[in-house]
Amino acid sequence: MQFTFMFLANLCIPPCLLVSNTSDIVAIDYKTAAVNPVVSNLSRAVAIDVHFSLGYIFWSDVTDRDIKRFRIGGSTTTIIAGIGVCGGLAVDWRKSMLYWTDQSYDRISVSDLNGNIQGILFYSGLETPRDIALDLDNGYVLVINCKNTYPNS
Repeated sequence: MQFTFMFLANLCIPPCLLVSNTSDIVAIDYKTAAVNPVVSNLSRAVAIDVHFSLGYIFWSDVTDRDIKRFRIGGSTTTIIAGIGVCGGLAVDWRKSMLYWTDQSYDRISVSDLNGNIQGILFYSGLETPRDIALDLDNGYVLVINCKNTYPNS
């Protein structure tokens, strides 16, 4: 767990919150409300998740239509390219897997943390899957499924 502490110490003093404002990922210190940049000059970062023990930050870019990974003290790598609009992603830190929603193709996909071994987890019965969360203790994948409905004009 010492590595986890070192990872967080590089961003802010715990507890802190990592958020995206679409062009930057920032760390907000819970006690002082100080905002520290982590990754800047992004196209349009929407979804974000972290693998604390490995020091990885993952995010989806809905303009570039890909998923990127940043290692604290390292560089940014595109690990998954050519996807649709990804509004949600989740890291399984126990099995080192990455799950994401794809609103363009109405599916939930999965890969390892390097973007390899990609597969479609769900594709039936989804209409605009927006976000995703994992309950690792109970083995659940939770998805927010939003149907696009517009009033008749």
